[in-house]
Amino acid sequence: MDDTVLDNPTLYRQLVGGLVYLTVTHPNIAAYPVYILSQFLSVSRTTHYAAVLCILRYVKGTLFHGLHFSAHSFLSLQAYSDADWDGDPTDRRSTTGYYLFLSDSLITWRTKKQMFTTPSSTEVEYRVLVDTTAEVVSIR
Repeated sequence: MDDTVLDNPTLYRQLVGGLVYLTVTHPNIAAYPVYILSQFLSVSRTTHYAAVLCILRYVKGTLFHGLHFSAHSFLSLQAYSDADWDGDPTDRRSTTGYYLFLSDSLITWRTKKQMFTTPSSTEVEYRVLVDTTAEVVSIR
């Protein structure tokens, strides 16, 4: 596939706007890929459009998926976090994220590109732990 600039990026912009909305209402698609695609609204290419179509196919295939809680299961809250130190090759900023599960069901998650570059991987890990802890405290 060639990587040419789209002649008419209007459809691309509309589709990315729809995906931004879906990240709020559907926790089954990741916000980070949509965030990356939204960075190319002014100069979108055919590869970006292909990525949008891939995400839309995923959403279409998972329309009837949902959270299921058993009446007999023990409800335990579990939190997982991770950080990608200096991971973005374009601006050297880190990406952090966390997932919270109630039993086996994902109830909330977040990915975030850090505002600044950090001098160490330890600082990035502490930042994501603070974010994760704040989310756990707000749920309880």
